[in-house]
Amino acid sequence: MNEEFGMKKLAIVALATAALALSACGGSSEGGSSDGTVRIGVVGPETGPAPQYYTDLIRPAELAVAQLAEKYDLKVELVEVDDQGTPDGASRAVQKLLNEENVDAILGPPLSGNALQVADVIQRTGRPWLSPAIAPEIMDESLEQNWLFRTNYNSADLSEVVASLLFADDAKVGVVHSADAYGQSGVDSVKAEAKKLGKTVAAVEAIQPGATDFSAGISRLKAAGVDSVFLAITAGADTSTVTKTIAQQGLKPKRVVTNATIMADFAELADPGQWENLVFVDPRDLVGENLATIAKDYQAKFDEAPILPTNVYSVMAAIDAYLAGVAEAGDAGDYDAVRKAMEGIASVSVGADTIDAPFAAGDHELYEAEDPSAWNVFGFNDKGDLEMRGNLEECLSGTC
Repeated sequence: MNEEFGMKKLAIVALATAALALSACGGSSEGGSSDGTVRIGVVGPETGPAPQYYTDLIRPAELAVAQLAEKYDLKVELVEVDDQGTPDGASRAVQKLLNEENVDAILGPPLSGNALQVADVIQRTGRPWLSPAIAPEIMDESLEQNWLFRTNYNSADLSEVVASLLFADDAKVGVVHSADAYGQSGVDSVKAEAKKLGKTVAAVEAIQPGATDFSAGISRLKAAGVDSVFLAITAGADTSTVTKTIAQQGLKPKRVVTNATIMADFAELADPGQWENLVFVDPRDLVGENLATIAKDYQAKFDEAPILPTNVYSVMAAIDAYLAGVAEAGDAGDYDAVRKAMEGIASVSVGADTIDAPFAAGDHELYEAEDPSAWNVFGFNDKGDLEMRGNLEECLSGTC
């Protein structure tokens, strides 16, 4: 991919058999292109320390648009900007998309710190915002007109779901987190859930991105008597550093619970001794036929497998929700109408999966934390392949 900061335009056009009459402006908002093309601004870290989040932002967006533009009888253009993996870069990128490119919607940034940086600007501008970022702080459900639609879980919901697993059997819990906004959000969420359960987190340690040794941090967890570990870490490589050090230091936790970011190169960098008691929880079926089909389509187009399948899923869900809203509203430039239509769409589809009634006026979160049976527990087999252990409810009862 081009590593210069700047703009690229990917024109992905579906010729409609019965095109919708999209105008340059309409309703209570003014926007849209003169020829009726729906323009989605895509912002992510093409360069910087985590380019995998950009790769699995733009690629699934391309796949989804290619599949859905014809379904909804729309012409769609993706307009890309590199945020360089920094909050300041994200601010510049979003300003460019909104003020110079006048896009109809924003997809990204996928990194939580960058999403937090641009949240107020996008909300004030009033354009549909499609986000796979999981920091709960970027979502303010109290807003009368909320432009953010999240198609990933948020880290607070994840922490609520996994807290019962972490603290099972009176475990003494320690947290290792990335030294970034996502990691700190994970710490805060676990602490909040621990308080609800009448528990406390015994120790918290931060890992710098790219660190090759974490001995001091694991020594402190061991000294604190930690026997259950939560990893709120952005990159699979950093997770590997932590699990390797756990093994080297002789810390023997009952369980290590992490998140789906571990799927980005962890198994290639780790060995079986590092994942024996390691699990993560996700609401999607990551080993089922549907995601396998999506991965096959992805591989056929890009000559390699998805890096972050969960992000691929979230991005495709976001594109479907947005284009369904545009089709219902009849004008991508009528932002209010599109937002209201998205709040009322009947379902969101990703391949063969369908989620009914995904959003409402006071609920722009695709996933909820209330039902433990709706969250799947995954681990790795002795070959490093992902496997489902059961759902969370089953695991808490000791049957997974």
